[in-house]
Amino acid sequence: MRKLMVLTFLLAAGVAGCNQPPEVELTSDETASNLEVLAIVLPDTDIEVTAVDTIGLLPDEQVRYTGSCVMNTIAWDGGAGVKRAAYSRVFVADSSVRAIGRLVGFSGLDLGQVTLNGNPMLKLPHRVPVGRLFGRDSTLVRGVEYLADLTTTYQPDRQYTWTIPLHLAPSLVVTTETPEELKVLSPAGGAIVSRARDLHLRWAGGKGRLSIVVGVFEALQKKSRPLFELRVKANTGHAIIPAKLLAQLPAQRLFVFTFILSNKKEIVQVAPLSGKLFVQAASIHNSYVELR
Repeated sequence: MRKLMVLTFLLAAGVAGCNQPPEVELTSDETASNLEVLAIVLPDTDIEVTAVDTIGLLPDEQVRYTGSCVMNTIAWDGGAGVKRAAYSRVFVADSSVRAIGRLVGFSGLDLGQVTLNGNPMLKLPHRVPVGRLFGRDSTLVRGVEYLADLTTTYQPDRQYTWTIPLHLAPSLVVTTETPEELKVLSPAGGAIVSRARDLHLRWAGGKGRLSIVVGVFEALQKKSRPLFELRVKANTGHAIIPAKLLAQLPAQRLFVFTFILSNKKEIVQVAPLSGKLFVQAASIHNSYVELR
């Protein structure tokens, strides 16, 4: 029952997605910090993307590839205790899905029995969210995707292997290395951050690339929308966001700092698949804070 509840949550998170973020132009003195400020690239599509604080993938990474093998451990810290989950998801796009005259997603290809470290993954209906200008959003069920609840079994700094059977071809074997455990020390969830002072970021964890996605959090809708990415030049466990950069953020008060320690790669798929497969193993920590 618990496994079904976790997987249901993950599917619901994918349906909820995130609103398309507005363009934000920011300037900073990069020599004063260990950070590189990067704009969020928005896909030129009507496909609804999943919130970064749920999947750890930027919007363009979610639509650029034919398929993905993702393994995430996620922490959500709002100041009243940390919630954690870990999961793996495999999805390969098949035919396009259109609604209201728009391309809204892709059907999930049935790959047969997909395994993770020899353990079968659950094959579940793939839900395609459809955003509407008027009325409530809806979802379409098209094809399948594969999920595994790893909340009690995920291990940092370990190799994982997906095995994907291919018709009339050898199985596709995809390996990845999980990063070390990520611990975020600052900002802590629930903290009140002054826009007038430099914000010191502190974390622990290596064996992966670290980036921080800063986004606005809408408490009533329980949705986030990314504003920009801060890419760490050297994983020293410390960086500073200058006050003048914080001062340029929107007037909203609630924000989420999504720390992503990840190992990413892309591989060319083999027949009968086509295109590129995106592979990610990531440790993700979300700190929800108030800016004043």
